[in-house]
Amino acid sequence: MKRYLQIIPLIVFMLMIGCAGRSQYMVKATPTAAPPPEKALVYFMRPSGMGFAINFQIWDGDHFVGLSQAKSYFAYECDPGRRLFLGFAENKVALEADLEAGKSYYIGTNVRMGAWKARMDFTPVTRGSQLWGQVEEYKKSLNFIAPNEEERVKWEAAKKQEAQRIVDYFSAGEGKSQVLRLNKEDGR
Repeated sequence: MKRYLQIIPLIVFMLMIGCAGRSQYMVKATPTAAPPPEKALVYFMRPSGMGFAINFQIWDGDHFVGLSQAKSYFAYECDPGRRLFLGFAENKVALEADLEAGKSYYIGTNVRMGAWKARMDFTPVTRGSQLWGQVEEYKKSLNFIAPNEEERVKWEAAKKQEAQRIVDYFSAGEGKSQVLRLNKEDGR
């Protein structure tokens, strides 16, 4: 009996890493092909199934973009120029992107163990990085999701003040040195 009890955590772990995340805020959708000529398109990809029950909040400054879910990806169409993308989980992360019109950019949202729940990291997909050649395969193997606009608006309204505090921390506060970068030339 003791031997079987030792195997149970392993079985639970294996089931968890194979699960995709879900929420009422994000729904299955048809993948976005390319950005309009006057806009930039940013893909947030989370290939891991680990921590599937925790969805990471993704913000463009104080504008709520959507939730990064396990084994899924979504696209965010925005104006070109400098953007400050934020990720909220047990921790907070930031990435400054300089986006060019008509191009697509990719950001990995990675999960790692936290003290109480999952923590996250951003991985900018830059030219020459290991992920550069993998994004097309991810697009084929992951679920494409999009925000339920009505729910997205509610979420943004409820959490906008918190988001603004985090924007201030990363843009002018002590968090400025922790901000990752994605450059114009990293677009496709």
